Amino acid sequence: MKWTAVLFVALALALGFGLGRATAPDPESELASVASFRRSLEDPDWLTRSYRFSSFLVGLNPENLPDALEALEPQLPWLLTDEFRVFMLAWSRFDPSGAFEQAQSWPPQIRRNAGATAMYAWGFRNPLEAVRELSTVEDDEMQAFWAARLLAGWAHGEYRDSASEYIAKLPEGPTRLAYLATLAWEISKEGPEAVMRWAEGVPVDPLRFKQAVFLKATSTLAGIDAPLTARWLRGHLDRDYVDDALLVVAGGWATSDPPAAMSWLTGLPTGKKRAAAVRAGFSVWLNRSPEDAERWLRSASPAPAVDPAVRVMVERTRDEQPKIARKWAARIAGKR
Repeated sequence: MKWTAVLFVALALALGFGLGRATAPDPESELASVASFRRSLEDPDWLTRSYRFSSFLVGLNPENLPDALEALEPQLPWLLTDEFRVFMLAWSRFDPSGAFEQAQSWPPQIRRNAGATAMYAWGFRNPLEAVRELSTVEDDEMQAFWAARLLAGWAHGEYRDSASEYIAKLPEGPTRLAYLATLAWEISKEGPEAVMRWAEGVPVDPLRFKQAVFLKATSTLAGIDAPLTARWLRGHLDRDYVDDALLVVAGGWATSDPPAAMSWLTGLPTGKKRAAAVRAGFSVWLNRSPEDAERWLRSASPAPAVDPAVRVMVERTRDEQPKIARKWAARIAGKR
């Protein structure tokens, strides 16, 4: 299935589920029946399929669950992830443990995805309880995969504020960074200021976690509004936790608007942080558009703030074009 179709289905499901919550069908209506749910699973029209599917699930309960599972299970190989997720979200309202247990009982080719959506739903409803249950899973690879989906649900739900504390207790490494990226993205849906408040509110001790939070907050914000991110970050330049984050802004902004990025970077206070950021930003620009980057550097007046970019040019030309490298080296203001 093309990605556009998958996106459409996801939007349709979200719309259907949202409309269903606002206008839940009467228990006696046709849309509330298992027969309607069964027809939705056989419907080739994604719009009416998703509407019937979610309308029934608004009223899913312990009484009609067995019949719903009987209708659902023959269709498991063709169920989309978004449909699994909506089904598990409905089930988790009254029995998240049962939903996760059922997912694990399905065939291996279904179990991985079904367990992930069950954990997402459980993390959305009751993340700490879900964490305890997940710790009993013996398959390390499956546990790691489901944990990521649990965190995604946690970050999307009403207990999101406690997610940072949980992530802070995890060992340093790619998993913790990935979880922080998920959390930062969910928070960003409330606007850039929400991400800033989150990053600023995390305690400085331990420093490594604060650095990781600022790194992921900055990378998320830079993709939304790089100039705003730069202005925010400038107020923290004197703190140790912004070093990596500053490099992220330099690289991200240099991708979208390199002249503006270089103007801001070269205007930062003197020091190692500025030098590293100028170097990072110019390197990105040079890799993406070497002629434009070199033209900008030639037009820039020699100055200590520009020296890191000049040194990049020296390093790039030193081996194959030593004469040109020497000419660039002569522009380094710090040597004068």
